[in-house]
Amino acid sequence: MTYRFKCLALCNISALALVLPHAAVAQTEMAAAQGGEDTEISEIVVTAALREQTLQEVPVAVSVVTGEQLNAIGASSVESVANAAPSLTFTKGSNQSNSSLSIRGIGTTVFSAATEPAVSVIVDDVPMARSGQGFQDLIDVQRVEVLRGPQSTLFGKNASAGLVSVTTKAPSRTLTGDFDAMYAEGGELQLRGSLSGPVNDVLGFSLSGFFKDYDGFVDNVSGVGDSKLSGYHVWGTRAKLQFEPTNDLEIMLIGDYSKGSDTTVPTLRELGTAAYTNAVAPVIPSAENRQVNMNADNTNNSEQWGISARIKARLGDDFELVSISAIRKWDFIGRGDTDFTSLTTPVPGVNLWDVNSGTTSLQQLTQEVRLVSDDLGGFDLLLGAFASKVDIDTTFQRRQVFVAGPRSGQFSGNTSSSNVAAFISTNIDLTANTQLFGGLRLLHETLDWGAVRNPADVLVPGDSALGGATGTAANFSNSTDDTALVGKIGVRQSLAELGNVYASYARGYKGKGFNLIFATQPTDQPVNPEQSDAFEIGAKIQTLDRKLSLNAAVFYTKYRGYQSQARLPGDISFYLLNAGTVSTRGIEVEATLKPTRLLDISLGGTWSDAKVDEFPIGPCYVGQTAAQGCVGGSQDLSGGALPNAPDFRGTFYVRQTVPFGDSAPVDGFIQSNVVYQTKVQYSLDQDPKTIQDGYAVVNAAMGLEAKDGAYSVSVFVKNLFDKNFTGNLFNSTFNGGRLYQQVLRDGERYWGVRAAVHF
Repeated sequence: MTYRFKCLALCNISALALVLPHAAVAQTEMAAAQGGEDTEISEIVVTAALREQTLQEVPVAVSVVTGEQLNAIGASSVESVANAAPSLTFTKGSNQSNSSLSIRGIGTTVFSAATEPAVSVIVDDVPMARSGQGFQDLIDVQRVEVLRGPQSTLFGKNASAGLVSVTTKAPSRTLTGDFDAMYAEGGELQLRGSLSGPVNDVLGFSLSGFFKDYDGFVDNVSGVGDSKLSGYHVWGTRAKLQFEPTNDLEIMLIGDYSKGSDTTVPTLRELGTAAYTNAVAPVIPSAENRQVNMNADNTNNSEQWGISARIKARLGDDFELVSISAIRKWDFIGRGDTDFTSLTTPVPGVNLWDVNSGTTSLQQLTQEVRLVSDDLGGFDLLLGAFASKVDIDTTFQRRQVFVAGPRSGQFSGNTSSSNVAAFISTNIDLTANTQLFGGLRLLHETLDWGAVRNPADVLVPGDSALGGATGTAANFSNSTDDTALVGKIGVRQSLAELGNVYASYARGYKGKGFNLIFATQPTDQPVNPEQSDAFEIGAKIQTLDRKLSLNAAVFYTKYRGYQSQARLPGDISFYLLNAGTVSTRGIEVEATLKPTRLLDISLGGTWSDAKVDEFPIGPCYVGQTAAQGCVGGSQDLSGGALPNAPDFRGTFYVRQTVPFGDSAPVDGFIQSNVVYQTKVQYSLDQDPKTIQDGYAVVNAAMGLEAKDGAYSVSVFVKNLFDKNFTGNLFNSTFNGGRLYQQVLRDGERYWGVRAAVHF
């Protein structure tokens, strides 16, 4: 996008007096200012148990981030929810397909398309089959629920560590509109808008869209291609139709589409040879490095769409039938200049790797049916059935140029999985204040895979075949299946108006997976299912004046057959494995305070110990010696930290409204949010070079908002104290050894402006 177009778009939005995305909060504060009331914490409705309950009622450890809170802190994507939910962490890969979410230190970061994530992302009741689909832009959001710990009973097999559930806003009863814009240092532009209202007495609609454009913050000094990288160009839209012909029937149709590209690149942090150091010059590897020297395409392209239909039908006085049908399609192309040099001819000690690309084409069909009862006389029931079919085709292309000559090859793979399940859940009143709750889920799944690799199928005529496993012939297919029973049981004790306490046990499950990558072999076997036992004691408390709510949980979960990936010593390929047994235990505390009608505070902290319990034959890290524990190509990883699992992580948000008096059309505000975490280890092999030290990031904003909530404008600063941190660290033996890092936009200070309008 040209600078002129950016300025024109920004000026047009500003002319409409657009965003602080905090307009809805502004309306609440305005009502308080006028009426002298609204000094209580607002009640939040969640669907963590597939029923509408208040956050303080539901006996589940769940963090809730409202759409207004997301807008206030500038969180515009699923992964940025981690800035408001302390138990959620995001590990950034080179693209969407190999990035991942973790909850309580448990997640799945693998390259294989035939392996599911441990943290499920659900958008408007539709689960995303793979992590890459879930990293969506958030627009017109009602709330995001982060359910912590295994959720397999109600939400299925790819929620073995927890899930992130996104609920977007339903069509409004009157015509409303929300539009906002953000412009940040470096030419970053984001535009969002939504329009909602009735078509007639029984039909409502909503239409939302977004556009995001940013050239990037990493300098490419090669003079070839883009001069800025780690940027993005994305747009998307969502439409809803809500049909309510009677009080007992509601039909919601949702369609969404998004398309975009990004140029995400890691930067070099450390190199192992003088030859490689000279080849990447003038780039100087370091923790603060924001430069690359690349001459090949690093563009990742993504296109996604989905259609879903949700039907709610009231059956008499006691039951409601819910049906959710969906189809989704996701196409992804990833590319990378893997050698990090602009050389066109290899030199001694430096091989070239300008082609390392792959494609993913995914289609999923899901159908869920639930029969939900009201109180049937001391108990209720939820009966459900679920079915899904996921088909994925992948390809990989690779070309390396050595001093001895070029080598290249191609690979294609496919995987298909199906899952059928039936589940039941109930709440039984033991006394007026004591309730037994729980459920069971019986599931059966199949997993098929196939691979074709012809060493003679080189990318450029005259190339030699690739070496090692990637250069061997393969043409095979296979399948596996599994049946499992999971469940949950617990007891909840009501404390009347103060809230409740609860204790629960749950069995989690994630199905088998296969290592469907470039180097896969016909002798490779699928990894076993990942099973877990989770114990939790929690409390949901609020003061009688409803100015303070406090949610806390103590948890312990043990995983058997934890699915992860690692590299063989001296190899560039990854393999999938069951990493023995791992566990996570800790304490979570979240609080919301409203001392006055002008002050809002929320804070949370998670103390956890997520570690490997038993893994006596784990992989060695790069350069590990026998004296350091690597014997016969393996090491005992028992007691090691799980990837990206800090011992403590905390979030804090405060917002103070500054009244300007009754005669002024606007009030002021000042706000800040802080994220702090202790050090993390990014590698399962416990490489001492892939440790990210602890850090704190402070963001701040101040601005003006209309008393009636019609418009607002603000100035913000991200990473106020310019604290450098990364989203991932990798160690590789390529070209004599290198350590590289996934640098982040928020890993350095920058400023911007927001404006919004609401009617």
